[in-house]
Amino acid sequence: MVLTRDGFGGCRYYPENSELSILCTYEDQGHTFVIIQYLDLPFSYRLINRDGIFLLEEELFNFLDNHIDDIDAGIYEDVTLAQEITKLMKTQK
Repeated sequence: MVLTRDGFGGCRYYPENSELSILCTYEDQGHTFVIIQYLDLPFSYRLINRDGIFLLEEELFNFLDNHIDDIDAGIYEDVTLAQEITKLMKTQK
């Protein structure tokens, strides 16, 4: 487990070298946000601003960079799911 930023102004422990999945994306105030899931732990999500992916650790950057065209095209966009997940993440603090 490694301590890193969670996307909500805090930090959380996330699995190191975990398999990743893009759960969904959504737009808010002109920014695209990506919610990823760490598959090694149930309910382990992380919120990432699309504009800041170059600031992420190398493994996560490479994963998202491989999917950036699909993210920008809106393939993963699901506002309802994003609202549910962000609400869950905020209550887990």
